[in-house]
Amino acid sequence: MTSKSSMKSILKLSALTAALFVAQAAMATPSGLLSADIGSLTPTTGNTSSPSNWRFAPGQLFNGVAALDGVALLEFTASDGGTYACSGSLLQGGAYVLTAGHCADDFVGNMTVMFGYYNGVASVTRTVSQGNATLHPLWQGFDNSADAGTDLAILKLSAPVTNIQGYKLSTTNDVGKTFLMAGYGTSGTATSSTGPNWNDGNYGHYGYNTFDVTSKTFNQAVDSVVAGWGYNAAYYTGTTYMSDFDNASGAAANNTLGRIAGVTGNAWTSGTGLGANEALIAGGDSGGGDFVWDAASGQWLLSAVHSWGWNGNQTNGTGACDFVGLTGCDTRPNNGSSYGDLSGSTAVFDQQAWINSVVNPAVPVPEPETYALMLAGLGLVAAAARRRRA
Repeated sequence: MTSKSSMKSILKLSALTAALFVAQAAMATPSGLLSADIGSLTPTTGNTSSPSNWRFAPGQLFNGVAALDGVALLEFTASDGGTYACSGSLLQGGAYVLTAGHCADDFVGNMTVMFGYYNGVASVTRTVSQGNATLHPLWQGFDNSADAGTDLAILKLSAPVTNIQGYKLSTTNDVGKTFLMAGYGTSGTATSSTGPNWNDGNYGHYGYNTFDVTSKTFNQAVDSVVAGWGYNAAYYTGTTYMSDFDNASGAAANNTLGRIAGVTGNAWTSGTGLGANEALIAGGDSGGGDFVWDAASGQWLLSAVHSWGWNGNQTNGTGACDFVGLTGCDTRPNNGSSYGDLSGSTAVFDQQAWINSVVNPAVPVPEPETYALMLAGLGLVAAAARRRRA
């Protein structure tokens, strides 16, 4: 989809459809399942000589758990007549899918939701009618709330999914944690000078990264050194995690969030990445999940929902580094998922009450006047439509 962007105060986002890339990792096991070992991954966010090594498949194991069976492919027709796709995550109980607000605020007719989509074939298919898509009450579209931590929607499926385990939600702020990401987006390489392509669109892809900082902390720090940045604490009615695509084996300059932290007072820390395991979201992964491992319960928890991406450094001067006087963070300005780029995901730990009120109607919903007061404090943010044409 052609992205639409505008420049406002607060966070200057550059267009990048939400999706994700990675590379090598799966191997057959005696049980016939697939196992992904983080130590053997080599995700450059794209196609390799053996692309089957980085696609996720039904039953594929991560830390001994079939972690990504609940990741959904969403296909729908928008009001402009185009057919688009996003990603989502099946919630515990099997009746609902959590996705991004911008994936559900403009579809017409019924949305198709597919699980176990591999080699162009789904193992489970459901539909969602317009009346069964619930947007977060504070989601006002990208121009008004792209980075406010409310880019969320809940889809009620035409029938519950009973043969796939839905995800429990993380209840903690997960900044600093490594996460597993997944979605049905584009594929490309981190060092390419061109954008990703859809040559491997019949499969879902996965990778790893680290939540470095929240957008609220990031913007407050940048506001302290960039005149007119426009930080407004009342704007952040939820939490957005930010990650960068580090190149540990290459230029340290690609550590965009680390470099920006250094010139804004070191309000956060950002390492040089996970080496061969590092990846980033890109076009089509909008609404897909970021999962953190809970050793105590032996399961992957849904921590956040893919929302947006931002080029680390661009030729038109609107890259993240440009605003704080840095250069060379991202040397591939035409590729929205290359080393040095950033991404944002909407956290779920502080959205539990709203999510529960939708999936369990017995839970009281916040009073309308409460949301009205919160809306009064919303700031504006630059944005782009982050879904891709199927």
